[in-house]
Amino acid sequence: MHLRKTDGVVLHRTDFKESDLIITLYTADLGKVSGIAKGAKRSKRRFVNNLQPFSYIRIVYSEGRGGLIRLDEADMIQPFFRISEDISKVLYGSYFLEMVKEMTGEKESNLQLFELLVTFLSLLNDSPLREEYPRIFELRFLDLLGYRPRLTECSICNQILPPDNDAWFSYRHGGAVCKRCQVNARGAIAISGETLRAMERALGMDLAEAEEIRFTPLVLAEGKDIFPRFVQYQLGKGLKSLRVMEAVQGA
Repeated sequence: MHLRKTDGVVLHRTDFKESDLIITLYTADLGKVSGIAKGAKRSKRRFVNNLQPFSYIRIVYSEGRGGLIRLDEADMIQPFFRISEDISKVLYGSYFLEMVKEMTGEKESNLQLFELLVTFLSLLNDSPLREEYPRIFELRFLDLLGYRPRLTECSICNQILPPDNDAWFSYRHGGAVCKRCQVNARGAIAISGETLRAMERALGMDLAEAEEIRFTPLVLAEGKDIFPRFVQYQLGKGLKSLRVMEAVQGA
């Protein structure tokens, strides 16, 4: 049995049989992968309590059967335990995990996506919660999966949008549309030039700047209305974590 190592973030866990767990991770080397941790529920040495969602771990594994890997050990790199102390952080973190779980393919490695996930879980864990985080994560995540929204030119006629002009955002066309083309973009939502500029900046900045960036109330409101739904449009279905988040925040 050839043992390998990789770092990963636990996305989801499911009980299996009496003492086993099925773990879904997003890893640095393999991308998304599911594995079986035999005896994990009673293990006091190999896994301890390291297989909870949000945990950033280093696993020792081997190839298993039926597409699963077999987890042999899991050592904690960073537990991100402060996320669980704040319900809003749990909601945002669960949203990030569900996006990665639902929108990535099995064993399709993407190191930049792995680094994005670790970066934003670290921000949730270590910094005060800010509404900018989910908007930046959504945009960068979509970009890495090939769904980068067009924000500086019309998604229909390709003309550059005047930087100070308002426009519309079309899910179907994948981005902003100009006033002239808006009649051909049924269901498009009004979006300000300010929000388009802010989102384009979020896409182009270094991830190290994420903690410092600030959006105006207008940008936050429009971004919250538009980009979670753009994520779900690309996925083709709703996200449970987003529904829970909206219900809690609307209570």
